[in-house]
Amino acid sequence: MLFNAHRLKLAAACMGLAAAASVAVAQTDAPASNELLVPGLHISPLSARSIGPKALPDVDLSAEILFQVLASEIAAQRGAFGPATSTSLELARNTRDPRLARRAVEFALAGGDLMRALEAAQTWAELDPADVEARQTALSLAAAAGRVEGMGSALRARISDAQDKATAIAEARRVVARLEDKRRALEILEEALVDVRNLPEAHIALARVAAAAGDNARALREALAALEARPDSEAAAMLALQMGIESEPERAVARARAFIATHGESRNLRIMLARALASLKDYDGARSELQALARANPEDFEVLYMQGVLAYQTQRLSEADEYLRQYLDIHEQRVSGGRRRAPLPEADNALFLRVQIAEDEKRYDDAFNLLDKIDDPEAAIPARLRQAVLRGKQGRVDEARKILALIDPRSVREGTQVALTEAQILRSAGQRDEAVRVLEAANERYPDTPDLLYDLAMLYEQQNRIDEMESRLRRVIAIKPDHAHAYNALGYSLADRNIRLAEAKRLIERALNLAPDDPFIMDSMGWVYYRLGDNARALSYLERAYRLRPDAEIAVHLGEVLWATGEQERARQLWREAQAKDPSNAVLKGTLVRLDVTL
Repeated sequence: MLFNAHRLKLAAACMGLAAAASVAVAQTDAPASNELLVPGLHISPLSARSIGPKALPDVDLSAEILFQVLASEIAAQRGAFGPATSTSLELARNTRDPRLARRAVEFALAGGDLMRALEAAQTWAELDPADVEARQTALSLAAAAGRVEGMGSALRARISDAQDKATAIAEARRVVARLEDKRRALEILEEALVDVRNLPEAHIALARVAAAAGDNARALREALAALEARPDSEAAAMLALQMGIESEPERAVARARAFIATHGESRNLRIMLARALASLKDYDGARSELQALARANPEDFEVLYMQGVLAYQTQRLSEADEYLRQYLDIHEQRVSGGRRRAPLPEADNALFLRVQIAEDEKRYDDAFNLLDKIDDPEAAIPARLRQAVLRGKQGRVDEARKILALIDPRSVREGTQVALTEAQILRSAGQRDEAVRVLEAANERYPDTPDLLYDLAMLYEQQNRIDEMESRLRRVIAIKPDHAHAYNALGYSLADRNIRLAEAKRLIERALNLAPDDPFIMDSMGWVYYRLGDNARALSYLERAYRLRPDAEIAVHLGEVLWATGEQERARQLWREAQAKDPSNAVLKGTLVRLDVTL
């Protein structure tokens, strides 16, 4: 078939320049990534696309057109994505060339302009209605921009036209998943799936979107419908387990086990079941599933790693260490043998978990030596920081500080981590004044760093430099208004000194709004209510905080309120528990002396 020569010249100009400019776009400081604005959105390379004759415009490649193409590409190379988008889009409309509209989409996304990208994508789809990618991109960008008018019918038509219904349904789900209003997303997907409602893929898509919308009952119904429609589908069985584990855990587990009984090869479901059982604290059941999987698939090394993690969760430390050691031995064989193979994906995590096990068992030298094996440059500084902490736990503070002094921070974040680690080691060694000097020096080097200011404020509080503590905490709040622990620390310090209680309560309420499930902030709220004389509310917060985190200091506060309300035996029991956990706890000692209590 012969094509118009001018059309071929224009195609060559567009495709050649676009390919050259794509590298330049990627090298700028602009977003230059479809996924940055629209996660999951990918536009295939223009040079890889097959251009049919119907999509090509019948237009001469004039000097003016060539100049405009060049101008847009050069503007993009210089990071001027706005002019590049405008020029390409105007040229696309004038020439009716869909490739230029598509290029305008790329420029707009690279420049972070979602609305112009949507405008360009709609032009692209209009110029080439048969292009599935054009329509999909336009729909994805419309969803990201919250433009839902006609989206359900457009997705329905897309699914109707598609030969591969399963893929089209999955694409429709990805489109609506980008909507912020998840309930509206569910409604749009229901409209899109009207003609394919009985397909298992439709039930799976609806289950996932319903779960995102918070309709867990609907999500479970759809998952079970998918499994009923395709009883041999491991994906449907996994979805049924995922959606049912919270609302009906026993039945969800029973269904998964029934599926495995007749589909012994269901590796992914078995792994999911083991994780679900562990989350339900049925550790024996989880271990049994992993052992069965290991017997059936001895070369499945991920199972070996998971067995190590599970053993650690159940505090079988030597067993966990052995599983992880085997996993790492296999990793070493794969990367250092004559036939180099891909490294095992969890090798770094396995190594750090072995370090944690050695530390838990107070084998500090073993933990230190394991950290020497880390050769990933990205993990080098965390490894050195951990080694310094280990030496600090051994009382070898000078060695710890020498390790930290050898670190050359590459950023404010790394410099802050080094300073905070050194201060923590000094504080634990009782060298509080030196810890303050370290943080004050770091604060001069990295001014207005919230973490440095916060830790410095906590040290000032321990030195009874209350005004300086308060000024640092207020500075943290000014710099980072969502720093829940700064509000909490300031509010608690006022409540503990029994001053400005109304202000203390407001500060702690703000902290609790920012972090509603934080047990230490709940503890502060209980304490301020106690200071205000509302023992009933105080107990409500303190009981919940202690259930979430049986910390020694929370136990001390809860015990004091119980003591004040006449439950003295229970208070003594809590204090005994706190003393067993932390015999040197200053708050406990001070409380017992103040109340004249002997345990």
